[in-house]
Amino acid sequence: MSSESARAAGEAVLDRLRAEAAHYGVELPDLVWESAHFDRQRDPLSGLDALLARWQCAGRSVQLVLRPDGHVYGECDLLIDHPARPGFWMDTLAVWGLPPALRCEPNLIAKPD
Repeated sequence: MSSESARAAGEAVLDRLRAEAAHYGVELPDLVWESAHFDRQRDPLSGLDALLARWQCAGRSVQLVLRPDGHVYGECDLLIDHPARPGFWMDTLAVWGLPPALRCEPNLIAKPD
């Protein structure tokens, strides 16, 4: 994956994460491609290097993996109450897919009784 295509895919994922997080009342104004810390990570499926991007934004950890085939997977810490399900917290917000067709949903944790 070229640096231009990685950036385009990464920015599409960040746009989606910011929009979904805002839907739950979490603002991520500093989540921008230029502020990432980049590493390479060996993709266990293909054996090829994937690009790993990490951020600390508004007290939350965000990471994104861009695989050589164009697929992406990312997570952003939410750590907030679920607005419609009082017995659950939203732990992370996950995004995955092949841009521009991205899926995004929160991972839930049941609150202890």
